[in-house]
Amino acid sequence: MKILLLTNLFAPDELAGASLYSDMAVYFREQGHDIRVLCSFSYYPAWALRPEDQGTAFRDEEWNEIPVRRIFMYVPEQPNGLKRMLSDLSFFGSILRHQYRDGWLPDVVVTASPMFSQCLAQRFLYPGRKIPRLIIVQDFVVDAALELGILKVPGIGVPLRWLERWSFRAAKTLTTISEPMLRKLENIVGPGRRLVHLPNWIHGSLQAEIYRQVENAPNRRKSLLFYSGNLGVKQGLPGFLETLARARGEWTLEIHGGGAERRRLEEATALMPGVRLGGVLDEASYVASLLTATACLITQAPGVGANFLPSKLLPALATGTPVLAVCEADSPLGREVREGSFGEVVAPGDESALANVLGNWQTEPERLFGLSKNALSWSEKYRRVKILSRYEAELRRMLVPA
Repeated sequence: MKILLLTNLFAPDELAGASLYSDMAVYFREQGHDIRVLCSFSYYPAWALRPEDQGTAFRDEEWNEIPVRRIFMYVPEQPNGLKRMLSDLSFFGSILRHQYRDGWLPDVVVTASPMFSQCLAQRFLYPGRKIPRLIIVQDFVVDAALELGILKVPGIGVPLRWLERWSFRAAKTLTTISEPMLRKLENIVGPGRRLVHLPNWIHGSLQAEIYRQVENAPNRRKSLLFYSGNLGVKQGLPGFLETLARARGEWTLEIHGGGAERRRLEEATALMPGVRLGGVLDEASYVASLLTATACLITQAPGVGANFLPSKLLPALATGTPVLAVCEADSPLGREVREGSFGEVVAPGDESALANVLGNWQTEPERLFGLSKNALSWSEKYRRVKILSRYEAELRRMLVPA
């Protein structure tokens, strides 16, 4: 198959979709497919273009023997609602302007939400040719932006939701990463499209690093919460810190990552004993931190839990790290934690529940051993080949005439 992968995040970007879609491209190449990538210049999670990329419209290069075309996208230093819209619009224009036009035509196009512009732009790629498209819905970005107040333009909700549905309906197949999100996707897209629950996976380099370290991993540190990943509005970390300050007891917290809320977190953590804020970790340090933490902290701001399932959950499972999920109980994350019995769920802002969980874990550490065992067992659902072979099967299915 000839596959075009359209994504804003791609190596050397770090975290979230960058790791997943880079690994997906490698997997398809390993299976003998002719894959090309159309992506932005690297900017994540620092929200800053590298000096060598600034002012460049596009550049063709190779990454792991995969042709990659990097294209311009406006990257705001402080991403707010309006600036995010401008960033989306710039990427939309670049996709249409710098798409591959050298005679190479894909058999299938694969793209993903949450970057709204790339879902919309794929509708306009290769006009007049019936090339089937697959959209991976990682996040309902329109709902998240409106519910969090990131976009405060009066009346913008109706046209954005219409455009979201219109762009989604360009796809022959859509996948999403949890059963609750699948039901929400059904309501958005309507009939006539194939909708599939296909979760994210533990990407190859991460699993290899876990195998390398796990045999000689030191004992887990006592009463240490570890958070690593995006420091954005959706994660709601500043609000969690206010609750933790009143409930933490002897617990400490290490936060690593980058994103739109980093400056706010720098101010908050500077005044909090027992909380340390660091930068993005390389993969080896990330795995080492998970293997030595008491528990992995995953947070979601109130009201947005139905829109996504955090990718940072999977590394925690693969390392057998118990999970403290600060989220709404009926969110995809809350349901996953309860169903797998590998952690505890605490509602955002619930000081007494947080204090109770942390107190129990500190006085009854045997609970943590059971959660760790369950995490490792649950991680088998997310094996790389198991998930990516299903993606490959879906792409082949799309090429079969109806």
